[in-house]
Amino acid sequence: MQSPLFLNRIGGSLGTVPIVSRSELPHLLASFFLAYIILLAVYTRYPIVYGIDGPYYLIQLRSLSSEGVIKYPDPPLTYYLLLPFYLLFPDKNLGLKFAVAFYGGLTSLLLYAAFRRVSRFSGLTAALSFVISPYTLRLANDFLKNYVSLLFLAAFIYLAVNEEDCGRAVIFSSIAAAAAALSHVLTYGVFAIFALLLFASSYLVKSGSARILRCCSAGAAATSMILLAIALSVAPQIVGYDTVKLLSFIENPFGGGSRSPLTRIDFPASVLLGSAGLVYGVLRRSRLSVLAMVSGLLLILLNLPILGRSWLFRFSLMSSIMIPPIVAPIVGEVRGKAKLTAFLLILGFMTMISLPAINALKPSISMGEYRELQRIPEYAPPGSKLLIPGVRLRYWIEALYGERYEILSKPLTPPSQIENLYMIFERGKLPRRIPRGSEVVFKGEYVMIIKLGRGLG
Repeated sequence: MQSPLFLNRIGGSLGTVPIVSRSELPHLLASFFLAYIILLAVYTRYPIVYGIDGPYYLIQLRSLSSEGVIKYPDPPLTYYLLLPFYLLFPDKNLGLKFAVAFYGGLTSLLLYAAFRRVSRFSGLTAALSFVISPYTLRLANDFLKNYVSLLFLAAFIYLAVNEEDCGRAVIFSSIAAAAAALSHVLTYGVFAIFALLLFASSYLVKSGSARILRCCSAGAAATSMILLAIALSVAPQIVGYDTVKLLSFIENPFGGGSRSPLTRIDFPASVLLGSAGLVYGVLRRSRLSVLAMVSGLLLILLNLPILGRSWLFRFSLMSSIMIPPIVAPIVGEVRGKAKLTAFLLILGFMTMISLPAINALKPSISMGEYRELQRIPEYAPPGSKLLIPGVRLRYWIEALYGERYEILSKPLTPPSQIENLYMIFERGKLPRRIPRGSEVVFKGEYVMIIKLGRGLG
Protein backbone atom coordinates (compact mmCIF):
# COMPACT_ATOMS: atom_id res chain seq x y z
CA MET A 1 0.00 0.00 0.00
CA GLN A 2 1.35 3.42 -0.95
CA SER A 3 1.97 6.04 1.69
CA PRO A 4 -0.16 9.12 1.06
CA LEU A 5 1.58 11.84 -0.90
CA PHE A 6 -0.51 14.44 0.86
CA LEU A 7 0.58 13.31 4.32
CA ASN A 8 3.96 14.97 4.41
CA ARG A 9 4.75 15.65 8.06
CA ILE A 10 6.07 18.71 9.82
CA GLY A 11 6.96 19.08 13.46
CA GLY A 12 5.64 21.72 15.79
CA SER A 13 4.48 22.53 19.27
CA LEU A 14 1.17 20.82 18.57
CA GLY A 15 2.82 17.65 17.37
CA THR A 16 2.95 16.12 13.91
CA VAL A 17 0.59 17.83 11.48
CA PRO A 18 -0.45 16.55 8.05
CA ILE A 19 -0.06 18.97 5.15
CA VAL A 20 -0.83 18.78 1.43
CA SER A 21 1.99 18.38 -1.03
CA ARG A 22 2.07 20.45 -4.20
CA SER A 23 1.71 17.36 -6.36
CA GLU A 24 -1.47 16.28 -4.56
CA LEU A 25 -3.17 19.68 -4.34
CA PRO A 26 -4.57 19.64 -7.91
CA HIS A 27 -6.23 16.27 -7.28
CA LEU A 28 -7.77 17.45 -4.01
CA LEU A 29 -9.10 20.58 -5.71
CA ALA A 30 -10.37 18.51 -8.62
CA SER A 31 -12.35 16.25 -6.26
CA PHE A 32 -13.89 19.34 -4.65
CA PHE A 33 -14.79 21.20 -7.83
CA LEU A 34 -16.07 18.14 -9.67
CA ALA A 35 -18.50 17.42 -6.83
CA TYR A 36 -19.31 21.14 -6.57
CA ILE A 37 -20.19 21.42 -10.26
CA ILE A 38 -22.28 18.24 -10.29
CA LEU A 39 -24.36 19.36 -7.31
CA LEU A 40 -24.72 22.91 -8.58
CA ALA A 41 -25.90 21.63 -11.97
CA VAL A 42 -28.56 19.45 -10.32
CA TYR A 43 -29.79 22.10 -7.87
CA THR A 44 -29.93 25.13 -10.18
CA ARG A 45 -32.39 23.63 -12.63
CA TYR A 46 -35.06 25.65 -10.80
CA PRO A 47 -34.45 29.15 -9.39
CA ILE A 48 -35.92 28.41 -5.94
CA VAL A 49 -34.79 25.97 -3.24
CA TYR A 50 -35.84 22.34 -3.43
CA GLY A 51 -37.92 20.09 -1.19
CA ILE A 52 -40.73 20.75 1.26
CA ASP A 53 -38.21 21.90 3.90
CA GLY A 54 -36.30 24.20 1.53
CA PRO A 55 -38.18 27.37 2.53
CA TYR A 56 -37.96 26.29 6.19
CA TYR A 57 -34.20 26.84 6.01
CA LEU A 58 -34.76 30.28 4.53
CA ILE A 59 -37.03 31.09 7.49
CA GLN A 60 -34.46 29.89 10.02
CA LEU A 61 -31.57 31.71 8.35
CA ARG A 62 -33.50 34.96 8.07
CA SER A 63 -34.23 34.79 11.80
CA LEU A 64 -30.60 33.95 12.60
CA SER A 65 -29.29 36.82 10.48
CA SER A 66 -31.73 39.41 11.85
CA GLU A 67 -32.41 38.25 15.43
CA GLY A 68 -29.25 36.29 16.21
CA VAL A 69 -31.22 33.09 16.95
CA ILE A 70 -33.12 30.58 14.85
CA LYS A 71 -36.91 30.81 14.96
CA TYR A 72 -37.75 27.15 15.59
CA PRO A 73 -35.85 24.79 17.96
CA ASP A 74 -33.26 22.80 16.03
CA PRO A 75 -29.65 21.66 16.39
CA PRO A 76 -27.95 24.99 15.62
CA LEU A 77 -24.57 24.22 14.06
CA THR A 78 -25.76 23.63 10.49
CA TYR A 79 -27.44 27.02 10.35
CA TYR A 80 -24.20 28.75 11.31
CA LEU A 81 -22.45 26.86 8.51
CA LEU A 82 -25.11 27.93 6.01
CA LEU A 83 -25.30 31.53 7.22
CA PRO A 84 -22.29 32.96 5.30
CA PHE A 85 -23.87 31.89 1.99
CA TYR A 86 -27.22 33.34 3.02
CA LEU A 87 -25.60 36.68 3.86
CA LEU A 88 -23.32 36.76 0.81
CA PHE A 89 -25.99 36.30 -1.87
CA PRO A 90 -28.73 38.89 -2.51
CA ASP A 91 -30.82 36.01 -3.92
CA LYS A 92 -31.24 33.86 -0.79
CA ASN A 93 -32.45 30.86 -2.81
CA LEU A 94 -29.24 30.94 -4.86
CA GLY A 95 -27.14 31.36 -1.74
CA LEU A 96 -28.59 28.19 -0.26
CA LYS A 97 -27.91 26.30 -3.50
CA PHE A 98 -24.28 27.39 -3.48
CA ALA A 99 -24.06 26.22 0.15
CA VAL A 100 -25.39 22.81 -0.88
CA ALA A 101 -22.72 22.54 -3.59
CA PHE A 102 -19.94 23.82 -1.31
CA TYR A 103 -20.53 21.39 1.56
CA GLY A 104 -21.02 18.51 -0.85
CA GLY A 105 -17.69 19.40 -2.44
CA LEU A 106 -16.00 19.68 0.96
CA THR A 107 -17.30 16.27 2.04
CA SER A 108 -16.12 14.77 -1.26
CA LEU A 109 -12.69 16.33 -0.75
CA LEU A 110 -12.40 14.72 2.70
CA LEU A 111 -13.41 11.35 1.29
CA TYR A 112 -10.83 11.68 -1.51
CA ALA A 113 -8.16 12.56 1.06
CA ALA A 114 -9.19 9.60 3.23
CA PHE A 115 -8.64 6.98 0.52
CA ARG A 116 -5.91 8.63 -1.53
CA ARG A 117 -3.41 6.58 0.49
CA VAL A 118 -4.70 3.52 -1.41
CA SER A 119 -4.60 5.12 -4.87
CA ARG A 120 -5.89 8.17 -6.71
CA PHE A 121 -8.59 6.04 -8.29
CA SER A 122 -9.69 4.95 -4.83
CA GLY A 123 -9.86 8.56 -3.70
CA LEU A 124 -11.88 9.57 -6.75
CA THR A 125 -14.16 6.56 -6.31
CA ALA A 126 -14.89 7.60 -2.72
CA ALA A 127 -15.53 11.23 -3.66
CA LEU A 128 -17.73 10.59 -6.68
CA SER A 129 -19.65 7.63 -5.27
CA PHE A 130 -20.72 10.00 -2.51
CA VAL A 131 -21.74 12.93 -4.66
CA ILE A 132 -23.69 11.00 -7.31
CA SER A 133 -25.40 8.72 -4.81
CA PRO A 134 -29.22 8.94 -4.91
CA TYR A 135 -29.12 9.14 -1.13
CA THR A 136 -26.86 12.21 -1.16
CA LEU A 137 -29.00 13.92 -3.81
CA ARG A 138 -32.17 13.27 -1.84
CA LEU A 139 -30.65 14.53 1.40
CA ALA A 140 -29.58 17.74 -0.31
CA ASN A 141 -33.12 18.08 -1.62
CA ASP A 142 -35.13 17.69 1.59
CA PHE A 143 -32.88 17.41 4.65
CA LEU A 144 -30.11 19.99 4.53
CA LYS A 145 -29.17 19.65 8.22
CA ASN A 146 -28.67 15.92 7.75
CA TYR A 147 -26.78 16.48 4.48
CA VAL A 148 -24.35 19.10 5.80
CA SER A 149 -23.66 17.08 8.95
CA LEU A 150 -22.25 14.23 6.84
CA LEU A 151 -19.14 16.42 6.65
CA PHE A 152 -18.34 15.35 10.23
CA LEU A 153 -18.78 11.65 9.49
CA ALA A 154 -16.46 12.09 6.50
CA ALA A 155 -13.91 13.74 8.82
CA PHE A 156 -14.21 10.75 11.18
CA ILE A 157 -13.64 8.35 8.26
CA TYR A 158 -10.54 10.34 7.28
CA LEU A 159 -9.19 10.01 10.83
CA ALA A 160 -10.01 6.30 10.99
CA VAL A 161 -7.99 5.66 7.81
CA ASN A 162 -5.10 8.12 8.09
CA GLU A 163 -4.40 9.20 11.68
CA GLU A 164 -1.29 7.69 13.25
CA ASP A 165 -1.34 9.23 16.73
CA CYS A 166 -3.72 7.84 19.34
CA GLY A 167 -4.09 11.07 21.29
CA ARG A 168 -5.00 13.14 18.24
CA ALA A 169 -7.35 10.40 17.07
CA VAL A 170 -9.32 10.63 20.34
CA ILE A 171 -9.42 14.44 20.33
CA PHE A 172 -10.41 14.98 16.71
CA SER A 173 -12.91 12.10 16.54
CA SER A 174 -14.55 13.46 19.71
CA ILE A 175 -14.85 16.90 18.09
CA ALA A 176 -16.39 15.33 14.98
CA ALA A 177 -18.94 13.43 17.09
CA ALA A 178 -19.87 16.56 19.04
CA ALA A 179 -20.29 18.53 15.80
CA ALA A 180 -22.59 15.83 14.42
CA ALA A 181 -24.70 15.97 17.61
CA LEU A 182 -25.05 19.74 17.21
CA SER A 183 -26.13 19.32 13.59
CA HIS A 184 -28.66 16.50 13.19
CA VAL A 185 -29.99 13.71 15.37
CA LEU A 186 -29.95 11.03 12.65
CA THR A 187 -26.32 11.68 11.71
CA TYR A 188 -25.53 11.73 15.41
CA GLY A 189 -27.23 8.37 16.01
CA VAL A 190 -25.67 6.63 13.01
CA PHE A 191 -22.28 8.15 13.92
CA ALA A 192 -22.52 6.66 17.43
CA ILE A 193 -23.50 3.19 16.16
CA PHE A 194 -20.82 3.33 13.46
CA ALA A 195 -18.15 4.19 16.06
CA LEU A 196 -19.29 1.43 18.45
CA LEU A 197 -19.25 -1.22 15.70
CA LEU A 198 -15.87 -0.01 14.50
CA PHE A 199 -14.48 -0.23 18.03
CA ALA A 200 -15.71 -3.82 18.45
CA SER A 201 -14.51 -4.85 14.98
CA SER A 202 -11.06 -3.31 15.43
CA TYR A 203 -10.08 -6.36 17.50
CA LEU A 204 -10.11 -8.36 14.26
CA VAL A 205 -7.00 -6.45 13.15
CA LYS A 206 -3.68 -7.70 14.49
CA SER A 207 -1.44 -4.94 13.10
CA GLY A 208 -0.38 -1.80 14.97
CA SER A 209 -3.02 0.25 13.16
CA ALA A 210 -5.71 -1.49 15.23
CA ARG A 211 -4.77 0.61 18.25
CA ILE A 212 -5.32 3.85 16.32
CA LEU A 213 -8.63 2.54 15.02
CA ARG A 214 -9.74 1.75 18.58
CA CYS A 215 -8.65 5.18 19.83
CA CYS A 216 -10.53 6.93 17.05
CA SER A 217 -13.75 4.96 17.46
CA ALA A 218 -13.60 5.01 21.27
CA GLY A 219 -13.30 8.81 21.31
CA ALA A 220 -16.30 9.25 19.03
CA ALA A 221 -18.43 6.63 20.81
CA ALA A 222 -17.69 7.94 24.29
CA THR A 223 -18.43 11.54 23.28
CA SER A 224 -21.69 10.46 21.66
CA MET A 225 -22.81 8.61 24.78
CA ILE A 226 -21.90 11.51 27.08
CA LEU A 227 -23.80 14.00 24.93
CA LEU A 228 -26.78 11.66 24.77
CA ALA A 229 -26.89 11.43 28.57
CA ILE A 230 -26.74 15.22 28.87
CA ALA A 231 -29.41 15.76 26.18
CA LEU A 232 -31.77 13.24 27.79
CA SER A 233 -31.39 14.66 31.28
CA VAL A 234 -30.33 18.22 32.01
CA ALA A 235 -29.86 20.04 28.68
CA PRO A 236 -32.01 18.83 25.75
CA GLN A 237 -31.49 22.22 24.09
CA ILE A 238 -27.88 21.37 23.18
CA VAL A 239 -29.19 19.16 20.37
CA GLY A 240 -32.13 21.43 19.57
CA TYR A 241 -34.57 19.17 21.43
CA ASP A 242 -33.98 16.51 18.76
CA THR A 243 -34.01 13.89 21.53
CA VAL A 244 -37.81 14.00 21.17
CA LYS A 245 -37.41 12.41 17.74
CA LEU A 246 -35.06 9.79 19.16
CA LEU A 247 -37.52 8.86 21.91
CA SER A 248 -40.36 8.79 19.37
CA PHE A 249 -38.41 6.27 17.29
CA ILE A 250 -37.62 4.10 20.32
CA GLU A 251 -41.30 4.09 21.35
CA ASN A 252 -42.63 3.19 17.91
CA PRO A 253 -39.95 2.07 15.43
CA PHE A 254 -42.52 0.33 13.22
CA GLY A 255 -44.85 3.31 12.87
CA GLY A 256 -45.92 4.49 9.44
CA GLY A 257 -46.55 1.08 7.91
CA SER A 258 -44.21 -1.30 6.15
CA ARG A 259 -42.90 -1.02 2.63
CA SER A 260 -41.84 -3.79 0.27
CA PRO A 261 -38.16 -3.52 -0.69
CA LEU A 262 -39.12 -4.43 -4.25
CA THR A 263 -40.76 -1.00 -4.63
CA ARG A 264 -37.36 0.70 -4.09
CA ILE A 265 -34.93 0.59 -7.00
CA ASP A 266 -32.00 1.30 -4.67
CA PHE A 267 -32.66 -1.59 -2.27
CA PRO A 268 -30.96 -4.37 -4.31
CA ALA A 269 -28.02 -2.03 -4.93
CA SER A 270 -27.67 -1.38 -1.20
CA VAL A 271 -27.68 -5.09 -0.37
CA LEU A 272 -25.16 -5.81 -3.14
CA LEU A 273 -22.74 -3.10 -2.05
CA GLY A 274 -23.19 -3.94 1.63
CA SER A 275 -22.46 -7.61 0.98
CA ALA A 276 -19.34 -6.65 -0.97
CA GLY A 277 -18.11 -4.71 2.08
CA LEU A 278 -18.76 -7.68 4.37
CA VAL A 279 -16.95 -10.12 2.07
CA TYR A 280 -13.99 -7.77 1.72
CA GLY A 281 -13.81 -7.43 5.49
CA VAL A 282 -13.80 -11.21 5.95
CA LEU A 283 -11.08 -11.78 3.34
CA ARG A 284 -8.77 -9.04 4.59
CA ARG A 285 -7.52 -8.04 8.03
CA SER A 286 -6.58 -4.39 7.86
CA ARG A 287 -7.78 -0.99 8.99
CA LEU A 288 -9.43 -0.41 5.61
CA SER A 289 -11.13 -3.80 5.50
CA VAL A 290 -12.63 -3.34 8.98
CA LEU A 291 -13.98 0.05 7.91
CA ALA A 292 -15.45 -1.51 4.76
CA MET A 293 -16.98 -4.39 6.71
CA VAL A 294 -18.66 -2.13 9.30
CA SER A 295 -19.89 0.19 6.54
CA GLY A 296 -21.30 -2.78 4.63
CA LEU A 297 -23.11 -4.08 7.70
CA LEU A 298 -24.62 -0.68 8.43
CA LEU A 299 -25.55 -0.16 4.78
CA ILE A 300 -27.65 -3.32 4.84
CA LEU A 301 -29.20 -2.57 8.24
CA LEU A 302 -30.15 0.97 7.21
CA ASN A 303 -32.10 -0.37 4.25
CA LEU A 304 -33.78 -3.46 5.67
CA PRO A 305 -37.59 -3.03 5.36
CA ILE A 306 -38.29 -3.97 8.98
CA LEU A 307 -38.94 -0.43 10.22
CA GLY A 308 -41.95 1.74 9.62
CA ARG A 309 -42.02 3.49 6.27
CA SER A 310 -41.38 6.99 7.65
CA TRP A 311 -38.37 5.82 9.67
CA LEU A 312 -36.97 3.55 6.96
CA PHE A 313 -37.01 6.41 4.46
CA ARG A 314 -34.84 8.58 6.67
CA PHE A 315 -32.49 5.80 7.78
CA SER A 316 -31.90 4.65 4.20
CA LEU A 317 -30.70 8.13 3.21
CA MET A 318 -27.75 7.70 5.58
CA SER A 319 -26.46 5.08 3.13
CA SER A 320 -24.91 8.06 1.39
CA ILE A 321 -21.85 8.07 3.65
CA MET A 322 -21.61 4.27 4.02
CA ILE A 323 -20.91 3.56 0.32
CA PRO A 324 -17.49 5.28 -0.16
CA PRO A 325 -15.66 3.24 2.54
CA ILE A 326 -16.77 0.07 0.73
CA VAL A 327 -16.09 0.85 -2.92
CA ALA A 328 -12.83 2.81 -2.49
CA PRO A 329 -10.76 -0.05 -0.93
CA ILE A 330 -12.21 -2.55 -3.42
CA VAL A 331 -11.07 -0.40 -6.36
CA GLY A 332 -7.68 -0.22 -4.66
CA GLU A 333 -7.40 -4.02 -4.79
CA VAL A 334 -7.58 -4.03 -8.59
CA ARG A 335 -4.20 -3.91 -10.31
CA GLY A 336 -2.91 -2.32 -13.49
CA LYS A 337 -5.18 -0.99 -16.22
CA ALA A 338 -8.14 -2.89 -14.78
CA LYS A 339 -8.29 -0.27 -12.00
CA LEU A 340 -9.73 2.28 -14.45
CA THR A 341 -12.31 -0.27 -15.56
CA ALA A 342 -13.36 -0.98 -11.97
CA PHE A 343 -13.58 2.76 -11.28
CA LEU A 344 -15.81 3.36 -14.33
CA LEU A 345 -18.01 0.35 -13.56
CA ILE A 346 -18.73 1.57 -10.03
CA LEU A 347 -19.46 5.12 -11.19
CA GLY A 348 -21.67 3.79 -13.98
CA PHE A 349 -23.55 1.66 -11.48
CA MET A 350 -24.04 4.64 -9.13
CA THR A 351 -25.16 6.85 -12.00
CA MET A 352 -27.69 4.26 -13.15
CA ILE A 353 -29.46 4.15 -9.77
CA SER A 354 -29.23 7.94 -9.37
CA LEU A 355 -30.78 9.11 -12.65
CA PRO A 356 -34.39 8.31 -11.59
CA ALA A 357 -33.80 10.28 -8.37
CA ILE A 358 -32.57 13.38 -10.20
CA ASN A 359 -35.85 13.75 -12.08
CA ALA A 360 -37.73 13.81 -8.76
CA LEU A 361 -35.60 16.61 -7.28
CA LYS A 362 -37.53 19.86 -7.48
CA PRO A 363 -39.15 22.57 -5.35
CA SER A 364 -42.24 21.66 -3.34
CA ILE A 365 -44.32 24.11 -5.39
CA SER A 366 -44.33 24.87 -9.10
CA MET A 367 -42.89 28.08 -10.48
CA GLY A 368 -46.44 29.09 -11.40
CA GLU A 369 -47.46 28.78 -7.75
CA TYR A 370 -44.36 30.69 -6.66
CA ARG A 371 -45.14 33.58 -9.01
CA GLU A 372 -48.70 33.77 -7.71
CA LEU A 373 -47.44 33.80 -4.10
CA GLN A 374 -45.27 36.78 -5.03
CA ARG A 375 -48.49 38.69 -5.74
CA ILE A 376 -49.95 38.28 -2.24
CA PRO A 377 -49.17 41.89 -1.17
CA GLU A 378 -51.39 43.12 -4.02
CA TYR A 379 -54.44 41.51 -2.35
CA ALA A 380 -53.58 41.29 1.37
CA PRO A 381 -52.15 44.48 2.91
CA PRO A 382 -48.96 44.07 4.97
CA GLY A 383 -49.80 43.65 8.64
CA SER A 384 -52.75 41.36 7.89
CA LYS A 385 -53.13 37.84 9.28
CA LEU A 386 -52.72 35.01 6.77
CA LEU A 387 -54.42 31.66 7.51
CA ILE A 388 -52.66 28.94 5.48
CA PRO A 389 -53.77 25.35 6.21
CA GLY A 390 -51.37 23.69 3.72
CA VAL A 391 -47.82 23.10 4.93
CA ARG A 392 -46.22 23.55 1.50
CA LEU A 393 -47.71 26.98 0.93
CA ARG A 394 -47.28 28.02 4.57
CA TYR A 395 -43.52 27.41 4.51
CA TRP A 396 -43.12 29.37 1.31
CA ILE A 397 -45.33 32.28 2.38
CA GLU A 398 -43.51 32.49 5.71
CA ALA A 399 -40.18 32.44 3.88
CA LEU A 400 -41.34 35.25 1.58
CA TYR A 401 -43.34 37.40 3.98
CA GLY A 402 -42.76 36.24 7.56
CA GLU A 403 -41.71 39.75 8.59
CA ARG A 404 -44.69 41.45 6.95
CA TYR A 405 -47.63 39.24 8.00
CA GLU A 406 -48.78 37.15 10.94
CA ILE A 407 -48.80 33.58 9.60
CA LEU A 408 -51.44 31.21 11.03
CA SER A 409 -52.03 27.49 10.51
CA LYS A 410 -55.37 27.26 12.42
CA PRO A 411 -58.44 29.53 12.65
CA LEU A 412 -58.36 32.24 15.27
CA THR A 413 -60.27 31.86 18.53
CA PRO A 414 -62.37 33.68 19.44
CA PRO A 415 -63.72 34.38 15.96
CA SER A 416 -64.11 38.05 16.86
CA GLN A 417 -60.37 38.41 16.12
CA ILE A 418 -61.04 38.18 12.42
CA GLU A 419 -60.23 41.65 11.12
CA ASN A 420 -57.76 41.65 8.23
CA LEU A 421 -57.70 37.85 8.09
CA TYR A 422 -57.05 36.17 4.75
CA MET A 423 -57.07 32.49 3.86
CA ILE A 424 -54.68 31.21 1.19
CA PHE A 425 -54.93 27.72 -0.26
CA GLU A 426 -54.24 25.74 -3.37
CA ARG A 427 -56.92 25.49 -6.01
CA GLY A 428 -58.43 22.04 -5.97
CA LYS A 429 -58.09 21.94 -2.17
CA LEU A 430 -61.07 24.13 -1.33
CA PRO A 431 -61.88 24.18 2.41
CA ARG A 432 -65.01 22.29 3.45
CA ARG A 433 -66.59 25.46 4.79
CA ILE A 434 -65.94 29.07 3.84
CA PRO A 435 -67.20 31.54 6.46
CA ARG A 436 -70.23 33.69 5.67
CA GLY A 437 -69.40 37.12 4.39
CA SER A 438 -66.08 36.02 2.92
CA GLU A 439 -64.82 37.45 -0.36
CA VAL A 440 -62.59 35.90 -3.00
CA VAL A 441 -59.98 38.59 -3.68
CA PHE A 442 -57.67 36.53 -5.89
CA LYS A 443 -58.34 33.46 -7.99
CA GLY A 444 -55.24 32.38 -9.81
CA GLU A 445 -54.39 29.29 -11.78
CA TYR A 446 -52.85 27.66 -8.73
CA VAL A 447 -53.71 29.69 -5.62
CA MET A 448 -56.81 31.36 -4.15
CA ILE A 449 -56.95 34.16 -1.59
CA ILE A 450 -60.13 34.75 0.41
CA LYS A 451 -60.75 37.65 2.75
CA LEU A 452 -62.60 35.96 5.60
CA GLY A 453 -65.88 37.29 6.99
CA ARG A 454 -67.21 37.06 10.54
CA GLY A 455 -68.96 33.75 9.96
CA LEU A 456 -65.80 31.94 11.04
CA GLY A 457 -66.33 29.91 14.18
